[in-house]
Amino acid sequence: MKKFGIIMMFAALLGVTACGTLGAATDTAAATSGAACGRALIALNNSKKAGTLAITNPTDLSNMLIVINAYNGLKTNKENANYKKSFTTGMVTGGNNLINQATATTITNSLLNATGLDGVNTNNIAQKAQTVGTILQLLGALK
Repeated sequence: MKKFGIIMMFAALLGVTACGTLGAATDTAAATSGAACGRALIALNNSKKAGTLAITNPTDLSNMLIVINAYNGLKTNKENANYKKSFTTGMVTGGNNLINQATATTITNSLLNATGLDGVNTNNIAQKAQTVGTILQLLGALK
């Protein structure tokens, strides 16, 4: 498992380096968070399309928590333009050619303005009725 994490980190760093045409991402933590968020959103969108998206599905729940963690990082760094740019670039990388720069920018801005993810964590996600609605709004950008 440790090797897998190291490989994923290496892949994320290579992806960030390869996206030079999208603008140099200089905040590695933001780019890694954006890439994870992009992958999670793609997986959640696939579940939505299949009609299986549910907070009771462990895979969907895990992906929702990844999006929530990305949201928390963005909120903490909302005044840091470099963080937002790096996060957006990372999202394109993690989006596996399904999220482009414009879509990633829209999602980043939507995350920054989201209200249904405030205070959500592993312990209370099932009780937060707005969480799934907010996630569905974010998925609306992935048409």
